[in-house]
Amino acid sequence: MKSELNDQRLSEQIRDIIENQYELGQVQRIREIFGGFCNKSYAVWTHGHAFSGKFLLRRYNPAIAESEIRFEHALINHLQQHGFELAAAVISGRGGQTFCKTPALAPTNGNSQWYWGLFEFLEGQDKYSWTETELTDAEFASCAQILARLHAAGHDFVKPAGADRAQPRIMDFVPDFKERFRGYARLAGNRRCDRLLKAHIDVVAAELERCLAGATNFMGMLELPIHCDYHPGNLKYEDEQGVGLFDFDWSKVDYRLFDLALALVYFCSVWEGARAGSLRIDKLALFLSCYNAQCLDDDRIEALTDQERQTLPIMMAIANLYVLNWDLVDFYEPVATPIDDEYFKFIDHNLQLMYWIRDQGERINQAIYHTDITGRVARPLFQPNDGTELSEICPDDAPSPETEPILPEPVVKH
Repeated sequence: MKSELNDQRLSEQIRDIIENQYELGQVQRIREIFGGFCNKSYAVWTHGHAFSGKFLLRRYNPAIAESEIRFEHALINHLQQHGFELAAAVISGRGGQTFCKTPALAPTNGNSQWYWGLFEFLEGQDKYSWTETELTDAEFASCAQILARLHAAGHDFVKPAGADRAQPRIMDFVPDFKERFRGYARLAGNRRCDRLLKAHIDVVAAELERCLAGATNFMGMLELPIHCDYHPGNLKYEDEQGVGLFDFDWSKVDYRLFDLALALVYFCSVWEGARAGSLRIDKLALFLSCYNAQCLDDDRIEALTDQERQTLPIMMAIANLYVLNWDLVDFYEPVATPIDDEYFKFIDHNLQLMYWIRDQGERINQAIYHTDITGRVARPLFQPNDGTELSEICPDDAPSPETEPILPEPVVKH
């Protein structure tokens, strides 16, 4: 066996899992796959008398609950059975189980065991991440269509007994943010991230109140299994098309509008240059149009309703605060010591985007209503045409408007 890991005990543990828990032959090679924040992943090559293959072995975040793994695997199996072939298939073990447990070689936070899952290896290019979002228009269109296909394939999923995501649904989760963020601000010291949070905590709290006030407007909207981490880095690409989707371990049942809003926050974010901390309105319109067009092609779910279009801007604000929550959780409750400058970039981006979404509601609405459900920029569906072209709403090379705030780093006197 050739192992590219600098840990002999871990290499032996992985070989033991593959050769004793599965019928895949002997392990020939092991290589770690870098880039994930929550889980550890390894490419594993095997060879047997009648079979040779390459697989992805995931070691789950130690904080995960067994019920969450059962939910993820049941959902992936359902999606594949209903025509969604882009998710990496779960590989069953000798006894039909889809995961296994081993003693943790390095226990963390009181967790003495590790959970493992084996998946088919998705080929394709790893071109982007959640902060690298310069997709081509064809890739934007493909990713929007994939999200619609995912929602359609999962719309009739029924959770098995003992399988569910521990995290609450979004509108049950957001109320926790206000006190959590205030608590972090009270504990904050003098690091860059500390100073940034303390400078903007009152506005964050006010924005949370605004979002919670709109909760009743979501009642009755479509709920189905959502990916809940749908960003450019969780897809594989070939020839400007998405060819694989992975990392379903945050999936749960929730509003489909939340999954779409979160995708827009991720895919359309500008991270560099004069417009950093904003969204590309033209890409938002493209993504929405292609999502809707795909829904129309698949009669299992409908395109966005009038109610969903009306509430999309506030759901985008909620989605951005959801990402900010994980920025802050990872910084203030870290498994390993966080890098201040790295997390400053994340927190600063989501704070800037919070202001931008709040202040640019009219431009967001213009983009929402200036696209039709066939994938074209056209006459709005739910408001009179005012003759405005999408390029006038937000030309791709336009500078940030003067009303768009730039967050300064607070000056702290020593």
